[in-house]
Amino acid sequence: MDLSENEVYPWIWESFLKKRGGMRPNESMSRHLKVASLLFTQAHLSGEPNAREAVLRGTRESLNSVAGLGLDLVVTSESIEALAQNVEQAEDPARPGSLLQTYMEFAARERCHVAGSVKLRVGGRVHNSAAFISPKGDFLGAYHKTYLTSSEIQEGLTPGKGPVIVDASWGRLGGAICFDLNFDELRLGYAALRPDLIVFPSMYHGGFMQKIWAYSCRAFFVSALYFEGGGILDPLGEPLALTDCYNFAAIARINLDRAVLHLDFNRAKFPEILRKYREEVRIVIPPNLAPAILYSESEKRSAMDIVREFDLKLLDHYFEESAAANARARA
Repeated sequence: MDLSENEVYPWIWESFLKKRGGMRPNESMSRHLKVASLLFTQAHLSGEPNAREAVLRGTRESLNSVAGLGLDLVVTSESIEALAQNVEQAEDPARPGSLLQTYMEFAARERCHVAGSVKLRVGGRVHNSAAFISPKGDFLGAYHKTYLTSSEIQEGLTPGKGPVIVDASWGRLGGAICFDLNFDELRLGYAALRPDLIVFPSMYHGGFMQKIWAYSCRAFFVSALYFEGGGILDPLGEPLALTDCYNFAAIARINLDRAVLHLDFNRAKFPEILRKYREEVRIVIPPNLAPAILYSESEKRSAMDIVREFDLKLLDHYFEESAAANARARA
């Protein structure tokens, strides 16, 4: 399902706490994925007359470098649309051009999802987009960059209208692109929609903003950049795999069957949970933050089953209860 930004953006603030209070729409057991972020290595081609063909060729080579690894999702950098396409070369999802065909052929061959950077022409308007491709090579939908830079607007691009969620075979997938990361309204819009994973094709790193987005949305965050340091963050913003001078692809195995908890009122129960379920559960406590992530590693029960069994308090519920208690005390 492609959830249109028009359906959600106007009522984000009204529904934020209500939506964060319930369980995830796709609550299932032990949803493991193998995810890859590809480093863009052709920035030197910017402005070159042969940039388009070289980038298309380089994109195919980069994708082929991770072929056969059993990936479930591959994310590419915004640099691809920036260097390989001008506005006139934007592609129509109904009649895919060279770039969309590259993503579709790889996805079908590898039976994985692709979140690929591309300029798309939709309804007569051109967008800087992340196209979501299914493991069958079908076009599932796209996120259009909501906050363009002034130079992109002058180039003739049209901004998107807000957050988009696409239902992948394994969970809820959203996107943000480059300059978007600076805008709280977009981030809070995604937080209300509860994605499992957010892709971030970009020509801007974002620094600690990546961590803020992962933490705020309680989602895995996968950035694909044109310089080193892109990769995969867990829902508390901790890096799981990053590109560097030796690794042009950041690859990590992640588990979407998770519950984000606060340590208060929960931590004393962790030893009992670990003794009962041993290798069938994993609890990650990052330094200095105070939440934890509980993962179910079993097909027998979900993370939320364990939450209910041990009467654990979800992080968002804890914050909501604290806010309500303070409001009562303030009255």
